[in-house]
Amino acid sequence: MAKFRTKKNARTTYIYKDAYGRKVMELRPGVDGVTTADIADAHKFDDEVINAQKRDEYHGVWYYEQAELGDRQKYLADTDADPEAMLLTAMEAAERSGKFKAVWSSLTEQQRALVIKKLHSRTNREIAKEENVSEMAIHNRIKKIQKRFEKLFS
Repeated sequence: MAKFRTKKNARTTYIYKDAYGRKVMELRPGVDGVTTADIADAHKFDDEVINAQKRDEYHGVWYYEQAELGDRQKYLADTDADPEAMLLTAMEAAERSGKFKAVWSSLTEQQRALVIKKLHSRTNREIAKEENVSEMAIHNRIKKIQKRFEKLFS
């Protein structure tokens, strides 16, 4: 969509542009049944779209389906369903009671390193390649660790 309006004194024709800003077609009054009212309507529609974009940029977009939540829409984020937030909340609660430290200290050094890698959003494939093992081996190790923590949180 256009980011700028056509100047008021240059609105005698209407130019259609593609996504790259290249001129595709130009409407002129009196050609192919186009009237000055048609051109004025096209410019009016562009003005409305640009005004709406500016309004949304200033006030923030209030649509839940938007792809990215900007700084102004943090209140729309569903942090209750965020696995990382849930894990951190559960870890804090368990850590207060000392159970987390007991399970953590019962893990081997290799298992602790694996947990830390997963907390850094590394994939099983990346970890398996680094440790020169199969993805299934990493998957099984993670499941084993999860079972230990499930006992703690259940």
